[in-house]
Amino acid sequence: MKQDKKARSEDLEGSKRPHGGRPTLKEAEQLHGRILDVATELFTKHGYGETSIEAIAASAGIGKLTLYRRFGDKDALFQAVALRMSEQSRSAMAAIGENNQNPSDALTEAGSFLLNVVLSPQSVAFHRIVFSEAARLPELCASMHQDAPSDRGHPIRRIILRFAEQGVLDINDVDFLTHQFVQAVIGNPLRKALLGGPPMSAQARQDHVRKTVALFLRGAVRD
Repeated sequence: MKQDKKARSEDLEGSKRPHGGRPTLKEAEQLHGRILDVATELFTKHGYGETSIEAIAASAGIGKLTLYRRFGDKDALFQAVALRMSEQSRSAMAAIGENNQNPSDALTEAGSFLLNVVLSPQSVAFHRIVFSEAARLPELCASMHQDAPSDRGHPIRRIILRFAEQGVLDINDVDFLTHQFVQAVIGNPLRKALLGGPPMSAQARQDHVRKTVALFLRGAVRD
């Protein structure tokens, strides 16, 4: 966060608009978003190793110095892309399942949404890059662990906790059960996608989530 604020400040101080003068804060933020949009597209299309800072800067219509001033290096830019993708997914899931008073409906809605996000072409491509670069980017892996289902702000954890507090679910370890549910929903489908398996149809996804939720609730619903 401090790095982003510093970068925005430097953009305001050191960048010039085509018509003269310094860019506004809004323009600096738009530049930040444009760089991340371009980097996301190029990383997922060409992979980490084949994507250069020069290519990202050229596609974003900026100089390399502007990009380096904002992100430091390619590793930091890649981590910023990963962080934004995670934040966007979590934001989109924020209200999923909140209005359902039935645990089966709530978990089915949340599980279906999560599976669709994870199996999107962009997500699959990005997961491949993360796994291939994991040994070289330990900080990225650490940040992804912080965004694990056991994180107290995770939407699915909130759903499970809500029904546990209502006495509907009989569970003692919310974090463990949340992790198991999420892995049951996305684990095997994502593994197959990463290995180049055929796309999972919409009907197959629905059936998979429905069966996973039913199995989960058979072990968690209070008698």
